[in-house]
Amino acid sequence: MAATCRTGAVIGVARLTGCHQDPDGTPPCTEWAEPGRWHLELADVQELALPIPARGQLGPWKPTEGLVAQILQQLPDLRP
Repeated sequence: MAATCRTGAVIGVARLTGCHQDPDGTPPCTEWAEPGRWHLELADVQELALPIPARGQLGPWKPTEGLVAQILQQLPDLRP
């Protein structure tokens, strides 16, 4: 049986609270930080029980209304 790899999916949601760059010559803010890049600061991170196939892009992007509806099925407490 061959294994499949899923790409292009929403696996969670988070609130974007800020962004920063590490000052030149200082160590990165986390072990995952890439020097010279902008680092997003997230809060209220919530994992989805099931991935939702979606075509996004690198960095923040605005989801379609249909995608939001699918996310709210799994995380109904996010409703405004």
